[in-house]
Amino acid sequence: MARYGNHAGFTITSSKIQLVEINYRNSQFYLQNIDEVFFDDHLKLAEDKDTKIIAILQSAFNEILIRNRINSKSVSFTLPAEIFYSVQLQYDNTLLYNDLLEEIKWELSIIYPFLSVKELVIQQIEIEKNAIIDRNTILISAVKRRYLQWLKLFSDENDLKIKFIDNSHFASERALTYSCNLKGIVLSLYLSSNYISFIFSLDGKPFLFKITPFASAREITNIILKETSPTESVNLNRSMIDSVYIAGEDISKSFVDTLSTNTGIDLKLFNPFEKINPDPKLFENSFFSRKFNSFSPAAGIAYRIA
Repeated sequence: MARYGNHAGFTITSSKIQLVEINYRNSQFYLQNIDEVFFDDHLKLAEDKDTKIIAILQSAFNEILIRNRINSKSVSFTLPAEIFYSVQLQYDNTLLYNDLLEEIKWELSIIYPFLSVKELVIQQIEIEKNAIIDRNTILISAVKRRYLQWLKLFSDENDLKIKFIDNSHFASERALTYSCNLKGIVLSLYLSSNYISFIFSLDGKPFLFKITPFASAREITNIILKETSPTESVNLNRSMIDSVYIAGEDISKSFVDTLSTNTGIDLKLFNPFEKINPDPKLFENSFFSRKFNSFSPAAGIAYRIA
């Protein structure tokens, strides 16, 4: 158990930073801190200079430090799903690692010809064929190296050590898996300001990922209906889905209820803090009692120990 320690998870969006801190003491994990701070200026992660991003992030982090005693030197971050280049492809699972990596780089160069593969950090998740998809596939998620570089600079300035950096929805999915007993086919939705992403899993193991942009909230219903309908490559329809969970940036229960009515799908908000012991001070924290769902990415990355 000596390898366990305090760990803080941060979610960065265009408008704010969120904190979830887990402390390890007396051989148990405790939820120590939950907080969020809105930025003075909205971030445009793809356009803003690194110096501007770090300055805005530092100002918000200073505000968090004034309000909270953070005990963790190990930190992890989630970034918006829309800045990742994600694709799921069929692949040959007999390939050696280096050959597979070269194949992934080649596929990315074809799909995203405007990108330099050398500028990317690539994560891949191998998915075995299953009852829904009858072939081996690989989920590729790549992000520009510059995002990791400014996170490293920010962490070094604050004497923090980075453990993990991940896609917000992937981290939220980890929190869902930790908080709920997932059986059968489960759909996890994550809603940001202008994107909605989908993770389908079978008995807790993801097998399909999709992400779709939208210009207006009016489009969300039709996107959900389309992405839960059968396609030529995936024979999956809504009647086969056992449960659907949703998380995202400041989505309300009334919004979710309306979305459930419009789609005919029973969407559930989940609480990522349901199975962890909270510090008593958090019972008076409105983020813990009312806005818990929006902290699922920060919680999921904070729960990650390997």
